[in-house]
Amino acid sequence: MRYVLAGLLAVGLAGPAAAVEINREAGDDGIDFISVTGVLNEGDDATFRKIAAASDNAMVVLNSEGGSVTAGIEIGRAIKLRGFATAVPPGSLCASACALTWLAGSPRFLDSTSKLGFHAAYRVVNGKASESGVGNALVGAYLNQNGLPDNAIIYVTSAPPEGIEWLTADKAPAAGISYESLLPEAALTAAQEVKALPHDPMATVTAFYSALSAADGETASAMVVPDKRGKGPFNEASIHAFFGAMSEPLKLTGTKLRGDDGVRVSYQYTTDAGRRCQGRADVQTVYVFGKTLISRIKALDGC
Repeated sequence: MRYVLAGLLAVGLAGPAAAVEINREAGDDGIDFISVTGVLNEGDDATFRKIAAASDNAMVVLNSEGGSVTAGIEIGRAIKLRGFATAVPPGSLCASACALTWLAGSPRFLDSTSKLGFHAAYRVVNGKASESGVGNALVGAYLNQNGLPDNAIIYVTSAPPEGIEWLTADKAPAAGISYESLLPEAALTAAQEVKALPHDPMATVTAFYSALSAADGETASAMVVPDKRGKGPFNEASIHAFFGAMSEPLKLTGTKLRGDDGVRVSYQYTTDAGRRCQGRADVQTVYVFGKTLISRIKALDGC
């Protein structure tokens, strides 16, 4: 258990709002600590494998809003292949794709103040959004490869399309997902040392609209408070379908901070039917889990 505390103290958990940071720190007793922080994007698994190749024994410390399911699964496969452990630090968030990565660890660590949650599978294959059934089949195959029992596969693939299914100590036994808890004293010390991301509404909102411009529903959804994912304007498939069909993609034309947590944005786009929009919206953010996440969007000009 000592190496858990040492690893959480050693890694820095900071990075841009919409980009993942993967860092490796040498630990005591030949155990390295690889931190994965931020939104997962396509190609991050290649970066992870390159960094992980230098370690024979490691713990992967996860602090991620989620993002690309493909990247989360492929990083998990690399973790499983190398026999690494996984952990979510005290007070940190590991949701959606990140939670799938965490499942590959041996052993897995989760603190009582950590937030680990699953969200219905959504995936883009060759630029097209897959059906939820296809996504769940891919996730189910991955979980089976990790040796998880049938009840765990059912639990994960039955996660709601709206919001997050949080894993708790009470739910874990019935779900067939085992993990080890961090020692209370280790959790307290680690929580004091973990570096939270700065409170930065402008960076989060700018990154969110950049994801909309790319019709990237996974990345956009990862920057939304977990309980609102999949709902209305925060639905991954709807984002991909609507913004992916533009004849002129969305372009962010202005941002202005309003108060401590709000940002007014202006943007423009042209739909596939030729309808041009020059719109504005007020975006409200909230600082939770050491991250700035979007909680509400109010369109001001009808588009």
